[in-house]
Parts: sequence; C-alpha cells; structure tokens
Amino acid sequence: MMTDDSCPAASPLPMIFDTDLESDVDDAGTVALLHALVARGEVRVLAMGVSVKHRWSAPCLDALNTFFGHPNIPIGRVTGPGIDSGSKYAETIARDYPTDLKPGVGPDAVGVYRKALATAKDGSVVLVSVGFLTNVANLLRSPADAVSPLNGRQLVDRKVKSWVCMGGRFPKGREWNVHRDTRSSRYALQHWPTRIVFSGYEIGVEIKTGAGLKQLPVRHPVRRCYQLYNGLKNRSSWDQTATLYAVQGLDGGLKGLWDLSGPGRIVVNPDGSNTWQKNPRGRHVYLVRKQNPATIAVRLERLMLFEP
Repeated sequence: MMTDDSCPAASPLPMIFDTDLESDVDDAGTVALLHALVARGEVRVLAMGVSVKHRWSAPCLDALNTFFGHPNIPIGRVTGPGIDSGSKYAETIARDYPTDLKPGVGPDAVGVYRKALATAKDGSVVLVSVGFLTNVANLLRSPADAVSPLNGRQLVDRKVKSWVCMGGRFPKGREWNVHRDTRSSRYALQHWPTRIVFSGYEIGVEIKTGAGLKQLPVRHPVRRCYQLYNGLKNRSSWDQTATLYAVQGLDGGLKGLWDLSGPGRIVVNPDGSNTWQKNPRGRHVYLVRKQNPATIAVRLERLMLFEP
C-alpha cells in the first residue's frame, strides 16, 4: 500500500539512519515510515546503526529491513560502552522474522558509517539520529584509517550536509536521547561541523500515532512491535517527525507543518539538560510547532501503514 503525501524527489536523498530501536516503539514506526519514503524514491539509505547495547536491536532492525525488501542495508552497532534499557519487542521480532544478524555480534557503527561516507558524494549525505548520540560521538572521534585518510570530524565536514537530530527540549529542558548518554551528547553537539536541525521533545510528544496499525495484517512486524509494546495504542511520534523532516523538509518543504527557530547553539549541561543560545552565525536550529498535532499524526501514520 502506497501513500500520497508528496511527489517523489528528483533523486533520492542519501541518508545514514541511527536509531535506539529498543526501549520505545516510535523507532519501529519510523522504520516503516522511512521504508515508505524509500519506496517513493525520496531517500536512499546508505547505512543504519543502533545506538544502544541491547543485543537484539540490530537483528530486529535487520528483520524490519528484510520485511520491507532491503535486507542488505549495512547495520552497525555500539561495541564499546553503551546503554541497554531493554526492549518489549526486539527479541520477538528478531526471532520470528527473517534476519541474518545474530544477537550481540556485528560491526561497530563507526566503521559502517565511515565506509558509507567515504564513498558518498561530497556534501550530499543527511544523518538522522533518533536515539542516543553514542555512535555520532564515536564517529567524530574516529581516526583516519584504510577507508579514508580523513578523521571522523573531517569526513563528516566533507560529506554530510545536515544532521537532523531527535533530541533536546527547546528552548530548554531535559530529554531522554540527550541526557541518557550525556558525555556523548556533549561531545557530538560541540564538535559537529555542519548544520544541525533538532526535532525536540515538544514537537513529537503531542503527535499520537500507532493505533491505526490495527488495520495492518497481524503478521506485519511493525504492527507486532506496537502490539507487544502497548497493545496497539497510540504513542508519541518523536522519531517520525525528525525523519520526515530530514527527507521532505530540509529543502524548504513542510513549511505548513513546522517553522524553524532562528540560528543559535544548543548547550548541553553536565546533568544532560539543555539550553539554547541565540547566535546569528550559529549552525543549529530547531523545529517550532505550527500545524495541529492531529493533522500531522494523520500524515505520519499513513506512511507508517506501508506494506511492501
């Protein structure tokens, strides 16, 4: 089932997608939305990564990709220190649907991302992060290697035009993705060399999606994720907003849904809370509420209902 919310792009947007597919279920809904946009020709996923240590997260992600017809998307994981908050659905999905990834094994996300970036056109890639910033910080810290003579920050500066980050609360507050791995968040957000667009907590919290997935076949894995997570009830749509904006909003689309703040800089405090500093030369901006949340929810859920 295809949806009809916008015209396909002239050429697909190259994307790296980083997710904490684990403790919440909006990540799973976002994977469905992303594959719907892939099918429309709007985006091409170069690589994915899981930003958590949960051993079933990468196999679950691969199972979802396989269901949607893209079993060969490279997936990296956190192999060093990281966070494992547990999951109500990841193991079940990984066990019950085809995947060739084993739990707790596989390449580090840094190597996967470096390879994807090294072969990409300069200034073409968009990074979307909808979880912890562990992999992003590790990428920026990475040294030159056989894949590229550039270190991580240099490679990002050359290849990535924008980072869309589901994280933070604006203009100030404390949000899960930023505060849970505060050290990585502070490093990543201080050292990122190109533009960052934030979709903060306040953007997705009132946009409720998921209950409509009841109309999907019982064996649809994203429907099962929501069934296992909360009995197919609605859930806030934090990650979907960031991903949709990355694909359809960076070039001026979606002005009817959200406005953008003026330029500035996010500041992450030692306790993981954040504030905002206005700066006309700043490279950070954040989404500002505009459209009614229920209207946006309809648009997001139509994409989440994608069937290959």
